[in-house]
Amino acid sequence: MRKILFLFLVMFCSFESHATDFDGKYVSQSGELMFEFKGDSLYIEIAQSQRNVSAFKLVKNKKSDNTTTFNAYESYVRNGQLTYREVLIKVTKNDDDDYVLEYFGKDKDRDYNSNERYKIKKIDDKD
Repeated sequence: MRKILFLFLVMFCSFESHATDFDGKYVSQSGELMFEFKGDSLYIEIAQSQRNVSAFKLVKNKKSDNTTTFNAYESYVRNGQLTYREVLIKVTKNDDDDYVLEYFGKDKDRDYNSNERYKIKKIDDKD
């Protein structure tokens, strides 16, 4: 009985190791930004030039029927030193392939907190 319980706990913990259920590429409604969920990471790029804007390590915070929240961690260089920041990212499913991604936290490029909201849609990433 203990072995079965241990096996169940190990399996349950392994399912939580993947931070997202959103794996794939998404484009913002304006077409300016590309969001790529890959495993436990989120990469944000400028869609036309594919220039990297941000990369976050995601840790699932809470999940309800339509909404998943993440504590998101980003490292970047500021004044020659490696700096870290934590933000909250919330993804809400509207329709089949339609989501709202909200970002709450201190912006790395500005000296104030920001709250940004993007309507994103999954794109077919076949090359």
